[in-house]
Amino acid sequence: MNLNDHPTVRRVRLKTVPSIRPADESVDAGWLKQLVLEAGADDVGFVEIGRPALDDQREDILKAFPHTKTLVSFVVRMNREAVRTPARSVSNTEFHHSGEEVNHVAREVVQALEDRGIRAMNPAMGFPMEMHRFPNKIWVVSHKPVAVAAGLGMMGIHRNVIHEKFGNFILLGTILVGAEVSESSRPINYNPCLECKLCVAACPVGAISPDGSFNFTSCYTHNYREFMGGFTDWVEQVADSSSARDYRGRVSDSESASMWQSLSYGANYKAAYCLAVCPAGEDVIGPFLADRKAHLDQVVRPLQEREETVYVTQNSDAEDHVTKRFPHKTIKHVGNSLRPNSIDAFLNGMPNVFQPGKSAGLNATYHFTFTGHEQRQVTVVIQQQKISVKEGHVGQPDLRVTADSQTWVGFLRAERNMVWALVRRKIRLAGPPKLLLAFGKCFPSAGGRQERVELEPRPSRLRGEPAAFVKNDPATGEVRWRGKLTLSEVVDEAHEVKTFRFTPPAGGELPFNYLPGQFVTLHIAPGGVPTKRSYTIASSPTWSDRIEITVKREGQGLVSRWLHDELGVGDEVEVEAPNGTFFFSGQEAGRVVLIGGGVGITPLMSAVRYLAETCWPGEVHLVLGFRSPRDFIFREELAALQARHPNLAVTVTMSAPGDEPWSGRVGRIDAALLASAVPNLAAQQVHVCGPLPMMDAIIAALGSLGVPPAQIKREAFGTVKRSPSGKETTSTEIAGRALFLASGVTAPVPVDATILDAADTAGVPIDNACRSGTCASCRVKLVSGRVTMAAEDALTDQDRAEGYILACQAKIQGDVEVDA
Repeated sequence: MNLNDHPTVRRVRLKTVPSIRPADESVDAGWLKQLVLEAGADDVGFVEIGRPALDDQREDILKAFPHTKTLVSFVVRMNREAVRTPARSVSNTEFHHSGEEVNHVAREVVQALEDRGIRAMNPAMGFPMEMHRFPNKIWVVSHKPVAVAAGLGMMGIHRNVIHEKFGNFILLGTILVGAEVSESSRPINYNPCLECKLCVAACPVGAISPDGSFNFTSCYTHNYREFMGGFTDWVEQVADSSSARDYRGRVSDSESASMWQSLSYGANYKAAYCLAVCPAGEDVIGPFLADRKAHLDQVVRPLQEREETVYVTQNSDAEDHVTKRFPHKTIKHVGNSLRPNSIDAFLNGMPNVFQPGKSAGLNATYHFTFTGHEQRQVTVVIQQQKISVKEGHVGQPDLRVTADSQTWVGFLRAERNMVWALVRRKIRLAGPPKLLLAFGKCFPSAGGRQERVELEPRPSRLRGEPAAFVKNDPATGEVRWRGKLTLSEVVDEAHEVKTFRFTPPAGGELPFNYLPGQFVTLHIAPGGVPTKRSYTIASSPTWSDRIEITVKREGQGLVSRWLHDELGVGDEVEVEAPNGTFFFSGQEAGRVVLIGGGVGITPLMSAVRYLAETCWPGEVHLVLGFRSPRDFIFREELAALQARHPNLAVTVTMSAPGDEPWSGRVGRIDAALLASAVPNLAAQQVHVCGPLPMMDAIIAALGSLGVPPAQIKREAFGTVKRSPSGKETTSTEIAGRALFLASGVTAPVPVDATILDAADTAGVPIDNACRSGTCASCRVKLVSGRVTMAAEDALTDQDRAEGYILACQAKIQGDVEVDA
């Protein structure tokens, strides 16, 4: 029979609605959204397949469903109390039921689309996955980045998506649709994550770091003990046991019963405490805001104090964390099946199994050359407790490793002996062997099978580090950017003062916006010491392709000396931006007085440049104080700006000009100078920036001239007189004890130590950068007790009213309780 004569073909061709919708016909976004919501979803968004956010998974998506033009992302809410309870059987029931609901919603939507002739496919919410790829990538689509791109939330510090309304008490689903949608969704412009660090405090294995980094293998080994990796290890324990008695010596009766339960009713999550304790989200945050201590007592502490077995790889960061933070929990050494079956799997998985804590003090470059079955050249750099993997040989190596690929894989799987491999010259070293030993400590062995198994290598898929958690800018409430910028130019401005210009590595516009007067934080490691330091952006926000920081070289300044002496044009620096509330954009007042001393001119210069370039009509009075003419920063540019803009008045004084030529004012900035330079000063908005002693004197002078405190904004500037680690305490006398409520840790505080010093010593995570009271990164809430602070300019009046302090400045007077 001719195909055209077949009854099915004839009936289809008689239909008015085609069985397959034309590929160029779009679907109405409103109709599709309503369809998904009616199917049971709680929120939904759409992402086109060409969105850059999908670059790293587009190929895999199209392999699974070549017709994909749009990804439909949706969320299903979970019941919060079921997730929070220490009775984890209840939590696992909630996870399983909600997951089934996600799959049901997706299937119902796909069915409705197919009825309208629209091709669609629904990958599973979780399992089943493509297990033939294990231990490489087994999922069809990564739901989290799709959800973020679809505007359904942002990634929290705990690496879960936080919905702006429902918080992290959601599960995600994705539907691949073979048609364009009339309107795509966009990411939300802020991160709902509160940065409260409760997830850091609750995680039993320390997988979550305060800075947003994530130890994948710690989480995977414990929380997913009864999933694929832990199950594989359990099977090997069964296989290796010589008798029932031997097996019971390896696996307890409760562990065997728990594995049976997972096999029968769905795999159990061992923890997921990060989800349980998170208070973010409009529908979730109310009780937390009403009584934070009750949230800690009723939600966080029961999980912290829960007696349980914690599964770790021996000699891992997780083992160290449990030993230090949770001594009442039982540690059990296990494997996790994260054993590479090829060189590609080894390289691809290295960032996931890397243990930052075990790499402390190691700064080395390794050149690997693999021969035989898989021939590759790769550079691995371990520095500042971070790892990078690059194709080819890059830079000067500290150790060269040449290895037969199959021998190396066998060594990694504990199936080949390193001594044997070196004797047989299957592995050859050029450089200090101790560096190979140090390398191995960064990747604790997961244990190997007893028999050698040959597996086919897979195509290379080198990936970078997972996307970092992003913070919000306190001034705008929008997401703060973090990434690499390249030093493109260095300009000498004045005596021991240089301007450093940074641009995007690939050129083009900056990946973030900022307000004039805000600052950036550099994440660097001068001398191998991981350090964060904040510098004001001196450039104007109108310069969209670059930022500039202007820095004075201080004799004892660790970072300023590194910038001046070591950082070179072409070097990349990790930057977090923007931050800070000391800004003036012209919207805050109709005229402004800007007063600065020394390098404290930088935030004021950003404002002056911005106001000049945007032709702001208000009056700007810039009053500056320097020690001598050679210290006058931006001298020529300010003269040119004043000549072009009649509403800009610049007054400069030198405190000690000496023999240098200077015809201007001499002396410090005082009440007399301010009164003569600025008419009607008492009615002006005033911004003051400079060293603390100078600012105290100027603010006193402003007060004597009738300027109300509410009209004065200030920001301290100056060298950090502390070591980067902050641990300079020498006294043995104890001022009191600090109870860190979120972490459940009590620590003694010496009389010459700050709360941040005590937190560092006790292992309590408090974010920090400048350690001089300027950046407010260490802002925490003082729940009870009294402290004194040498500097608190970074705190707003509202911060003070609500009990916030700067941990880097706060010295206690008796016992205190801190929300950290």
